[in-house]
Amino acid sequence: MKILVTGATGFIGSALCQFLLENKHSVHYLTTSEDKINNTIPNYTGFVWNPSKNQIDLDCLKDVDAIVNLAGHTINCAWTEENKKKILDSRINCSNKLFNALKDNQHQVKSIVNASAIGIYQSSETMVYDESSIDFGTDFLADVCKQWEAANARFETLGIQTAITRFGLILSKDNGVLRELARVVSLGMGANLGNGKQWMSWVHYQEVVQIIYKLLMQQQAGLFNVVAPNAVRQEQFLTLLAAELDKPLWLPNIPEFVIKFGLGKRSALVLSSQHVQPKNLQENNYIFSYPHLSGALKDLYK
Repeated sequence: MKILVTGATGFIGSALCQFLLENKHSVHYLTTSEDKINNTIPNYTGFVWNPSKNQIDLDCLKDVDAIVNLAGHTINCAWTEENKKKILDSRINCSNKLFNALKDNQHQVKSIVNASAIGIYQSSETMVYDESSIDFGTDFLADVCKQWEAANARFETLGIQTAITRFGLILSKDNGVLRELARVVSLGMGANLGNGKQWMSWVHYQEVVQIIYKLLMQQQAGLFNVVAPNAVRQEQFLTLLAAELDKPLWLPNIPEFVIKFGLGKRSALVLSSQHVQPKNLQENNYIFSYPHLSGALKDLYK
């Protein structure tokens, strides 16, 4: 297959592209920077686009069978009004540009896998969510996810099999939240954030790549929660992480008001609670390689 990937130079995008190439697929990727184009790798071809200016090199669609749309400005930044606009606009503009390019031009794309996040669900320490749940949040992240998914659902109107993947907390020792938590725990300064009862619905980064690949190969459509089947509360997460790193977890909880004072609205990234189940993946007979957090951490820090 020939697959077009947006967000290909990001954390998951780069891991996915490497996996696709190893499995003998051809990859086209879109980037806003010509400096990031490296056409010396066989079957790996870059094209320039600028969704905010409605620009795209249409050659990126040539002979492409499927698309993986992961593009979007990082949420791990100060949530100023300017950055919040970048977070939302980058996602909507990318989806809109892809949609219009497919609508207005000849192509052979049969399926698309789009990113979203479990942040769409309402924060709760008691609720359990699956893809049929409609208890959505009203905060900034939930609003971004709702608008993003609405923009991506339109690909269905073009006769393209459309999957929307709601990512949980993606674990990698080199990227994201786990790297930051492990750094603090390694210094012997680990502590629960807030009451520690928040649910953390996590997934190993290699599992994310495998799930996207399966959805591509099977041309699946619908909603998919990309999380392991065994969520844990934050206090259990940190206890297992500290044990894996052979470090004590002895400091008292950091009060919620302190976290909110330091992070502002971005505190939702560490204080929100979503207990999410991957019902549709399990009903589609996906077998998780890392269903339990202890096994995932052992693999990451082996």
